[in-house]
Amino acid sequence: MKKFILSIALIAPALFAQTPDIPPAVVSTNGPTITAIDGYAARVDSTIVTYGEVRESAAPYVQQLMRNYKGKELAERMQAAYLDAREALIEEALIKAETKTRGLSLPDRVIDDEVDRLIRERFNNDRALLTRALAARRMTFDEWKQDVREQITLRVFYNQEVTRRASVPAGAALAEYEKEKAQFFIPFNVKYRFILINKGKTAEDLAAKKKLAENTLQKLRDGASFDAVAKEISEGDLAVSPWRDPKDVREELRPALLKTSAGQLSELIETPGEFYIVKVEERREEGYVPFEDMQKQIEAKLLEAEQDRLHKALIESISANHFVERY
Repeated sequence: MKKFILSIALIAPALFAQTPDIPPAVVSTNGPTITAIDGYAARVDSTIVTYGEVRESAAPYVQQLMRNYKGKELAERMQAAYLDAREALIEEALIKAETKTRGLSLPDRVIDDEVDRLIRERFNNDRALLTRALAARRMTFDEWKQDVREQITLRVFYNQEVTRRASVPAGAALAEYEKEKAQFFIPFNVKYRFILINKGKTAEDLAAKKKLAENTLQKLRDGASFDAVAKEISEGDLAVSPWRDPKDVREELRPALLKTSAGQLSELIETPGEFYIVKVEERREEGYVPFEDMQKQIEAKLLEAEQDRLHKALIESISANHFVERY
């Protein structure tokens, strides 16, 4: 879902003049192009959205993009971020305009309580600190308070029109689970350890190593500690494997992994160059993640989709009542 208020932040304007490899197709896109020059990005009725506001909104996401991408892909993703930021600012302006058109207002007490909360939480209850912050932005207290009023009214309106209306019907999550059940399938997996004994290079080595492997298996069956025996005998990795699908393990070990119960030992396994003794630590049989384990996740996904639908419907509806132009 497009975020209703994109919290993405400021990036140095000089950056936009330092991107020589931006593809023409990106630069010519209808929207806020990468430029150091400010200007109009959009207009909603009499409210102007500037390139500077778009850049300020998009900056944290752009900074993240700059860490992950380069060249043409970076330029394209940055341009997409600016377009998304512009649309979010347009949507915010539209909803503010609609609240004014409908004459929506909140009691002064609600606004005063929110102002007090902001001063307490953001300015450590220090009005002098707030005054300095407002002066840095060339904003008066009354202008800031009016901005707080608009933001609260906007949130209340949006909650009424979208957030509170969105719901997931009974049975919808189960229906979605059955529809997408294939993605909840869990293949058979196993965790295991092994003791590896190399056969050696001569017939004498082979006979001796085979005898060692047979004696080691018997010792384990008689109750010896697998960990202690492995440290003494094994010529391979001593760690327990992560969850593995047997098909991803060397072919000679697969039958043992498939048929050996958790906590049990395999028979002696012979490969062209080694002897293996496998201990299966854990088994996870194939099946499906139970619906109960996925229910909350599915419901959250469906709720977000419904909020998306309501958000889009709201923006389309109120756009018809206001003038919107993109530059």
